[in-house]
Amino acid sequence: MQRDLELLEDELTREELQDLRNKRTGMFIFQVSWIMAFLCLVMVNWQLSFSREWLPEGAERMSVLPATFATATLLLSAFLARRGLQAIRADDRSSFLREWAVALGLGSLFVMVMLYEWIAINNTSAAGTQYAQVFRLMTGFHMVHAVAIGGYMFSVWQGARAGHYGPLNFWAVEAGLKLWYFVFIAWMIFYGVIYFVAW
Repeated sequence: MQRDLELLEDELTREELQDLRNKRTGMFIFQVSWIMAFLCLVMVNWQLSFSREWLPEGAERMSVLPATFATATLLLSAFLARRGLQAIRADDRSSFLREWAVALGLGSLFVMVMLYEWIAINNTSAAGTQYAQVFRLMTGFHMVHAVAIGGYMFSVWQGARAGHYGPLNFWAVEAGLKLWYFVFIAWMIFYGVIYFVAW
């Protein structure tokens, strides 16, 4: 499959290929700079977790079960979005539309679980603690990114329905996938820190 994709890219003109490489490099730099903001939140979480006000004795952490379910849906969503990119590059628009639609649906489910978690922490014994405040900040920050990138992916899906993308014009799809990978990677970092570090 990778060999076929390389052959398709060989059909691009020198200028088109350079443009694609520039876009990929720009996306990589954007993702690295963006992940730094997430890493700063991880550091804040870690540093505050050493204070006495973080999570007073008797206050409970959020259950890991809803977040684990959400993580599994996000992983499956990223896998299907990748298959969607492969489909559009293979000029199989119907497969792309199907895979991308399911990926969007699973991404929406992820966001709904995160929204539930964001609200539910106020109904626990941890409400009002530093732990709860940072929990809401991290999950809310990530949720906003997931919604924004999901919106972009939806616009790509609509563009594909209108026939805008194909084997030689797939950058918007690839960009959507790379951004969705970012959502997954950033969430895996947050998931580990929020639910497992300092237990």
